[in-house]
Amino acid sequence: MKNLKTSAIPKGKRLVMSLIIGGAILFLLTGCGESSPIAGMVVSDQPYAKAAEIESAEQPVELKAGATIYASVSFIESPKGMTYQAKWLIDDKAIKTDEKAMATDKKGELVFPLEAEEVTAGRLKLQILYKDEVLAEKEVLIK
Repeated sequence: MKNLKTSAIPKGKRLVMSLIIGGAILFLLTGCGESSPIAGMVVSDQPYAKAAEIESAEQPVELKAGATIYASVSFIESPKGMTYQAKWLIDDKAIKTDEKAMATDKKGELVFPLEAEEVTAGRLKLQILYKDEVLAEKEVLIK
């Protein structure tokens, strides 16, 4: 069997192969770094307590002022005790921040309510955070 030496491969081909391999590794690492523990989320006038309900629920485009609103969030790969924050904003002004911990291991759901007296007309934005990092957000028009 013939012994292959690196010098047997032309420099140009080695460079191209190195770039392709390096690009593939970079692509894989970039994709892995952007995973989120949030499987589904809906902001609605009713709470959803199960992942299947959250995933099948239709996200309303607008909701009524003066009515309680709920953020129902389904999590995956989230250990028991992990805490998440829900930050509510109306027209980019923070009105409430709530924190809850996962009661289950790996998969689970959290429901964050926004009380009726805090729901006023404008553009409502919900951000779900972990240690000040925004994991997901939704916007709904309040009329």
